[in-house]
Amino acid sequence: MKRHAILLVLLLSGCTRNLGQNHYNYQEAGQSTIMEYAVVVKAKEVDITGRNTGAGALAGGTAGGVAGYQVGNGNGQLAATLGGIVIGAVAGGMAEQAMADQKGYVYTVVTEDRKTKNVLQYQNKEDKVFRKGDKVMIETTGTYQRVLPADDLPDEIKRPKGIKIID
Repeated sequence: MKRHAILLVLLLSGCTRNLGQNHYNYQEAGQSTIMEYAVVVKAKEVDITGRNTGAGALAGGTAGGVAGYQVGNGNGQLAATLGGIVIGAVAGGMAEQAMADQKGYVYTVVTEDRKTKNVLQYQNKEDKVFRKGDKVMIETTGTYQRVLPADDLPDEIKRPKGIKIID
């Protein structure tokens, strides 16, 4: 039973994926974004503490309690069950937290209008790690910002022609 609970925690925590350069939330679909062009002046790898939902502690405590219940009789069984619950909950909570924590980067960029910004971003395996001097785009959706590559964009473009409105 304990193995099943641990597997459940591993499976559930593996289902989440953090937003990055190539992963968007369903709520972002169809939303307009603001793009700013910038150059990276510094990139620093950081640890991002993930969200702990308590599911790991719950699953671990349940598994520990079931395992502890299998030990002894009477007061010994009760003590083993309670000890299993506590130890399982602590271990499950720690396991969930360890799986939720992730690496990320703080990118310091200077935009075209000479503003300096720091953007903290999750770093998924497929995401490009930017270095000093890289051309990037800062995409802003509401309060969320992400740094995207811009090295494939031209340095100059002509202003698009607008639609003339006649009354």
